Amino acid sequence: MGSFLIALMTMSSLRASCVVLSRGAEMRLYSDKEIQKGAETRYAQWRELNAQFQQRQQALIARAKTDTWQPILASLSAAIPEQSWLTQLRYQSPTLTVTGYSTTLSALTILSESLKKLPGFTPGPAGEMKQDSQGRWMFTFTLQRQE
Repeated sequence: MGSFLIALMTMSSLRASCVVLSRGAEMRLYSDKEIQKGAETRYAQWRELNAQFQQRQQALIARAKTDTWQPILASLSAAIPEQSWLTQLRYQSPTLTVTGYSTTLSALTILSESLKKLPGFTPGPAGEMKQDSQGRWMFTFTLQRQE
């Protein structure tokens, strides 16, 4: 009878041990899945934040490039005599094309000389210059940007 009770207790103990081990493995599996879900969520959040950071960086770079034009345009504005005005300003790296009208040939000469001294640019090939039916001088100057 004692042997039978010991065998019964051993089997009960082994069964209880198996249940505990099985439940422990289930809990470990559940825990691992939850950790993986959390890691995936955090990774998705990180990717989104990283993309936002990259966009901000690109916007700051674009803003810096735009800000560099402010003194150039102010210098260009100061170089234009009162008798001259621009109708088009086009920039295709590294060429700046300035097109406009001038009421007098002397103002056109002053503008031409002023553009040669524009900081950050060197004169490009001579552009078109002609007089229209109203007596205004139409001009085109090209300038090459110095990097």
